[in-house]
Amino acid sequence: MTREEKVAELERMLAKVPDVMSPLRASKCSPFGRNKVYELIKNKDLRAFVFQGSYIIAKVDLIETIVDYSERKGRCYSIGREVK
Repeated sequence: MTREEKVAELERMLAKVPDVMSPLRASKCSPFGRNKVYELIKNKDLRAFVFQGSYIIAKVDLIETIVDYSERKGRCYSIGREVK
């Protein structure tokens, strides 16, 4: 799957999500947990802005971060037991 196809699929999947969201909402709409969202913001891997004392994240930036994160080599998660 190409990067453009991934972006298009994520846009389709997140069509009902607001264009601007809090980190908590971003964690519910993505495979990242709440702490991971804050870590990505701190490391500047996820672009966020401070508005009235709290972070706001654009849906476009969240989609780009998910795609970037999915393309990384050597960083994978497994659920359950590993199959040999």
